[in-house]
Amino acid sequence: MSSIINWMGGWPKEGLVAASDWEERVETAAEKLAAEEFGPGRQEAGSGGVSNLNDQFAASLLNGKISGNGKRIRFTKGADSALSWIIGEALQPGDVVLTERLTSRTALQAFRKAGMRVEAVDGDRKGMDPEALTTALFRHRPKLVYVAPSCTEPEGMKWSGEYRTAVFHRCREAGVLLVVDDRQETLLYDPEEIAAAQRRLEPGVLSIGQLPPGLIAGSRVGWIAGTAEPFSRPSLAREENARKYALGPIEQRALSGLIEEQPLEPLLDMLRVQCRERKRMMTEQLTRQRIGELTWVEPRGGLHLWLKLPPGLDGEALLRGAWLKGVIFQPGAPFFTKDPKPNTVRITHAFADERQIRQGVARLAESIEEFTGRWSRS
Repeated sequence: MSSIINWMGGWPKEGLVAASDWEERVETAAEKLAAEEFGPGRQEAGSGGVSNLNDQFAASLLNGKISGNGKRIRFTKGADSALSWIIGEALQPGDVVLTERLTSRTALQAFRKAGMRVEAVDGDRKGMDPEALTTALFRHRPKLVYVAPSCTEPEGMKWSGEYRTAVFHRCREAGVLLVVDDRQETLLYDPEEIAAAQRRLEPGVLSIGQLPPGLIAGSRVGWIAGTAEPFSRPSLAREENARKYALGPIEQRALSGLIEEQPLEPLLDMLRVQCRERKRMMTEQLTRQRIGELTWVEPRGGLHLWLKLPPGLDGEALLRGAWLKGVIFQPGAPFFTKDPKPNTVRITHAFADERQIRQGVARLAESIEEFTGRWSRS
């Protein structure tokens, strides 16, 4: 069998900032911190690189959300760690969490692993339905509402401004913590949509963010932005969650030094163009294959493409067949909070080159044809 084409997602080995470059920066940051801690000037030494990073993000990527206040940012080991940190601080086993019906697989896994009861709120392509949310808030008395209005997972859609405002308002009225997963916000294909998504975070709203995979090789940098009750307590810094999930001072200083030499915005622009172009190539190849009754959602941004398979074809079964031909992807059922549709899959196009896209789509089409042809002959 030829080499596996991996459309499962995950993190690529390389990025726009090379792994060797990042490792060198981390080593340099570690040496500087050690010198400050143990050198002659240790009494006056501070964590300048750490505080600088907060100021750098507050002045650029997160300025619209936190109005330049770097104290409202906590850096984490990726967006998944950010969510786990919030779960550990804000929730107890048995608490109710409200989400969209179709949402992040890793978020659902994190909530359920922690013993949460996850309930779905109905909606449509405009986002979570505000009236359905009001009913769910009254019926379930949740401790947390989790949404991704800027770039949904796995479809890559963007909520309407009307739905977003209404959902935020109703959570605030109910006094329920709102967690907004913005990890794909910087990969919206239209830069104007990114600017529109940068709305000031009101108290009681926490935004989860992340430098996208493929930006800095070998590094996962996430953050929590905003202020909310569990994160306003001074006990946060001494809790085990902070030790488990916070980004270390060495990595923070290394990133701060990188930003001083190379601002992140041009790198994000390059990655956004790459994702958009590879999405175009992927959908073009899918169209050329003319796979009967295969449809997809045209994403507004992000790393993924959400496919609906021909009726009756199960994503898990298709994965097993496609694996034998050398292509793998994510079956769609685990992305549903309730009533999963098994004839769905998520493919991650962002890290595939043109050759992999052509070959992978051909293998996928062949796998689908084997299943659908088998049914038509039976």
